Amino acid sequence: MRLRRALFASAFLLTAALPGFAVPQAAAATDPAVPQSTPASAAPAQERVMVIGGSMAHGWKDPHDDSYIKRAFATLSALSGVQYTCLDRTITGGSPSQWAAKQPGQFAQWLAKDKPQVVVISWGLLNDLSAKTPLADFTKAVAAEIQTALAAHAVVLVVSPPVVRASLTTYGPAETRMIAGEFQAPASFHSRNVFLFDLYQQMANYLQKHHQSIDVYAGDNWHPNSTGHALAGNLLFNDLVQAFGTSPITFQAAPAGGRTAAAVPASIRSAPNQGKTGGR
Repeated sequence: MRLRRALFASAFLLTAALPGFAVPQAAAATDPAVPQSTPASAAPAQERVMVIGGSMAHGWKDPHDDSYIKRAFATLSALSGVQYTCLDRTITGGSPSQWAAKQPGQFAQWLAKDKPQVVVISWGLLNDLSAKTPLADFTKAVAAEIQTALAAHAVVLVVSPPVVRASLTTYGPAETRMIAGEFQAPASFHSRNVFLFDLYQQMANYLQKHHQSIDVYAGDNWHPNSTGHALAGNLLFNDLVQAFGTSPITFQAAPAGGRTAAAVPASIRSAPNQGKTGGR
């Protein structure tokens, strides 16, 4: 427990430059509770993280395409004995249902080639909302991605996207319903290898708590800027530490005689009921 609190403090130190972040006094560099870098003599474990999603997950509007997902795993690598390498399989302008229709079998091919230990599924949702994709089609496509990743013995992280202008204005209620539907799909697998992280709600709560405008974090209406990716990345890092600590993220075999439900954070259990996405 002490290590977990120290990791959270370290994460907030990394975001000290972000508006509204207060650096915890207990997390001074000399505090022995703060995790130190892995000694050079220790060979860190290596894990591959395949990233599935659209332009937000790719890192658009950051000059180095340093997305919130890449930032989260880079921080986790720095504070643990595990070296995570992100494999970018994002599809700019894409959506899960569109991808399934146009490129059937491509995901399985990527999994066979990349052999990731972890698959992060983090679609931006706005492409589907703009196209009025039926929620049933969207959730079916996400469920198929999860099933394919589990068959390849990868741990699956389903991550809702960061908050952007369009998700707070034009598509606000519809996006919330779509996230709720997206999170219902993995629950049906009852798998201990599926984890849900509601990054959207966490970031929305952060903005409200600190009385901040989305303009500070927006690259345009549909994408975060570098500051937005940094904030979302640190929130996701905290989720990863809470779920996995600093140990490698490993696939767990199904227990004998039963199934284990997907891990669902408390913030997700209160998500609104599923509904249609079309219209405002």
